[in-house]
Amino acid sequence: EFLLKYNAFYGGMKKAGHRISLSFVTDETLVDEYNEKYGTDYLSLPVGSYEMPNLTGAIESGQNSTPIFNVILKPKGYLEPFKPYLLPITVEAEGAPVNEALQTVYFEVIASFGPGEAPREKILSLGADQRNLLIPFVDGKLIVRDEDGALQLYATDDAGVFGNPVQIGAGWQIFNQIFYFEPDRVVGIATDVIQYQVDGNGGFGSSRTIGWGWNIFEKIFPYKHFLIGVRPDGLTTAYPYNEQGDLDGANIRDIASDWNRYEQLFAYGSSLLGIEADGTLWQIPMSETNMPQQRVQLGSGWDMYQSVVASGNDLLAIDESGDLWRYKFDVKGFWPLKAE
Repeated sequence: EFLLKYNAFYGGMKKAGHRISLSFVTDETLVDEYNEKYGTDYLSLPVGSYEMPNLTGAIESGQNSTPIFNVILKPKGYLEPFKPYLLPITVEAEGAPVNEALQTVYFEVIASFGPGEAPREKILSLGADQRNLLIPFVDGKLIVRDEDGALQLYATDDAGVFGNPVQIGAGWQIFNQIFYFEPDRVVGIATDVIQYQVDGNGGFGSSRTIGWGWNIFEKIFPYKHFLIGVRPDGLTTAYPYNEQGDLDGANIRDIASDWNRYEQLFAYGSSLLGIEADGTLWQIPMSETNMPQQRVQLGSGWDMYQSVVASGNDLLAIDESGDLWRYKFDVKGFWPLKAE
């Protein structure tokens, strides 16, 4: 159960001179009116998914508000995860005027999974010791660097499960990190940054070195047309990476000072996702100028995995046994992976 809190106020500088009786009502037609006015697609909270123990109340003489009342939400079995619902509550008063502009409060409700209930699907078994070796590729494909340094390309079947791999490279153990950049580049980083042309089938073409001295960074990850490096002290620098495959050293900029708090960082749409050592999952929205905004917690318990990457809208997570799991992820919800 979850609680939504509401109350009513007596407006103005003075307090109520007498007892004002109030009633609180819900009206599904207000959801339709709200959607039409604002171009939204909210659903009405289904009957049975909530209770309102206090349908009446009062502002007592000498007071300027009612007590705080609760709506008791009971989403399980009623609400679909990540769909937006709206609950309008309107106040009506006996013998007193009501400000129509402030008469109705709208509660947005978006249900998520309970602790330990987030659905996942096992899509591949790789064996142990595969940390940081997952490289999302084109069309939902996945490149995995195996323990011998070979790159193995996996494609999915119609059910989204990975089949047998095809080896597309060898000797890649020389790199600490490997990324794919759309539309046609793979980047390997050790001390220097080396770029390889690649086609959609994993066929490699020419290569060249485009950066030097990147061993100053503890973590490196791609975001849109940037390579972002995190130093051990948390200072984080973004390097523009243009369509010609060149790093623009003249326009680098520092974007954060404390990102050593994250064990993992990776791009997800127009945001970054960060996982802290205790398993807390954060979304870091990025502005149109590619600067980080206020972070939002999206989950907990993600330390049960050794590595997590984004593949399209999904998250792929590998555990200590080498099993790879797919989550149909949605940033509108909350993802608590461990049962309480």
